Amino acid sequence: MRRRSRAVRRPWTTRWRTALPLVLLAALLACGRKTDVKPPRLVAPRVVAEIALISRPDGVAIRWSRPTQYVDGTSMEDLAGFIIERSRNNESFSELARVPVTDRGRFQKLKRFEYLDQQVMPEGVYHYRIVAFTTDRYYSADSGAATIEWLPPPAASPVPTPTTGAGSRR
Repeated sequence: MRRRSRAVRRPWTTRWRTALPLVLLAALLACGRKTDVKPPRLVAPRVVAEIALISRPDGVAIRWSRPTQYVDGTSMEDLAGFIIERSRNNESFSELARVPVTDRGRFQKLKRFEYLDQQVMPEGVYHYRIVAFTTDRYYSADSGAATIEWLPPPAASPVPTPTTGAGSRR
């Protein structure tokens, strides 16, 4: 008769000694770069600092500079866009437009943006403010209002047409 051989069982400590390095290696490879958790108010973009309003014949041009840092002062790489808000004659502000940022990941980024508001009425006083937001939808505080009174350009005077006099000869 043949005897069955019994497998020798290793104690649990020996099994862990061989498995532990593999578990640690897998954990190290699975983890990404860890940073300190920041409250949402610190990862919002800084306030848009410069707004210029220019009156044009076809509307009001709004120009502003790009914020490059978060509120906490660290460099911002995930700017997604801007919300332009407008108030006419001291009414409450409402969203006029969203301007997307399309240069993420590029080496050279736009430093200034522009939007043309063509929905203006003559002799209206307009207030504009801008809010920046990130791809994670963290919003900056509004920029503070910039004001302009839009007056349409005066009508061009008619150009005189040359006429021939009644007594001229041909």
